Amino acid sequence: MRIGMNTKFGGILADLERLSSEITLNQLKISSGKNFLKPSDDPAASVTTLNYKQGISRLERYMRAIDDGYAFLKSQEATLSKVEDLVARAKVLAIQAANATQDINARKAAAEEIDRIVQNLLSLANSQLGEKYLFSGQKTTGFPPGETPFKLVKETLPDGQILEKVLYQGSTEDFEIGYDKDMKMTLGENGQKVFMDSGVFETLLALKRLLLADNKIDYQKEQYNIQEIIGKLDEIYNHFAGKRGKIGAEMSHLETKKNLYLDFKQTLESNLSEVESADLAKLATRLQSLQIAYEAALKATALFSDMSLAKYL
Repeated sequence: MRIGMNTKFGGILADLERLSSEITLNQLKISSGKNFLKPSDDPAASVTTLNYKQGISRLERYMRAIDDGYAFLKSQEATLSKVEDLVARAKVLAIQAANATQDINARKAAAEEIDRIVQNLLSLANSQLGEKYLFSGQKTTGFPPGETPFKLVKETLPDGQILEKVLYQGSTEDFEIGYDKDMKMTLGENGQKVFMDSGVFETLLALKRLLLADNKIDYQKEQYNIQEIIGKLDEIYNHFAGKRGKIGAEMSHLETKKNLYLDFKQTLESNLSEVESADLAKLATRLQSLQIAYEAALKATALFSDMSLAKYL
């Protein structure tokens, strides 16, 4: 079977088009630094690349959640540090109140300072990070206007005495945030566990009432009550110190997790680069070979087009 001239010429043109396309593709790979420009160039590598990118995106989401959680815990830890200072100051005032030389004016001044400590404690218990309350458990937002997780209320007794107490209106469930499907992170404990269970408000309000009463009838009983309060304040201080230490441990755990995620992310990015990035030296060599082949094909085309029947007669 004889091959016609048109068939030969068509084959040469097809080779030229193929070589031109390969040259363009190699040039684009070199300029982009990518091993493939679209999934169809290398389907297997495209799937691998997609898996790596999804893994990196998931790790970045985890780390953002960890950063938010760490900031929340750090704010809690700083707040409890201030709470410890206030409890320590209240103990000093209680010890001074146990001194028999204190007169009614000194006790009244101490009672006023205790009242300020209670107000400061309320403010700290109602601390926020952004719009979220730090110690209201799962109910970090959504309180009616003028309402907060911790609230001081006054109740008038039948004898006319005014009784003060602090109410907790937050959630008794610890605050959790989700950062992936079926994965949650607990951030500290709710306000019931941190503040209310400590008895800090009841103890300080009882000390305030005791100082204002200035009982002169049964001095020994008063001294016993004050000593009891001093002991209770020691327990309260240790309670907050323990909660603060627990938060510190949680912060350390989050730091460890973030470092692990960072290492894993770097590994995935390195693997992605190996699959995705082009071997520029190899591409340059390939491009040079293609250009030589293309020039040869052009010469063949020129020779073919120069042929005439007269030359072969």
